[in-house]
Amino acid sequence: MQGLYHIFIDLLVYAVIAGSVAWYYYYYLKRSLIGGFWIGMIIGIGGAVIVTYISTIYDWFTTLIIFLMIPKIGGDFYFRVNIIAAIIGAFLFVYILNLINHNKSRE
Repeated sequence: MQGLYHIFIDLLVYAVIAGSVAWYYYYYLKRSLIGGFWIGMIIGIGGAVIVTYISTIYDWFTTLIIFLMIPKIGGDFYFRVNIIAAIIGAFLFVYILNLINHNKSRE
């Protein structure tokens, strides 16, 4: 019975995440999804389950994230840059620059 409870909670978390993403695309961005919001949510649940399963095989995803945050192999640092923070910072400041330019498109 305990295992069934954990499966239910996991599916609930997947449904909340997929529902949030489907809502964002369907209602907030007003994008057309095949089948509308509900089919988008079901596809989102499937994608969340599949990618979570693939990312946990041999724990490669966690290893990649840790390497991107602290880029070293063994005990030797390659460089002292948190790559994830650098990417987020670069995207954030270019996005702000785009907003300052009134989101104009190039011809």
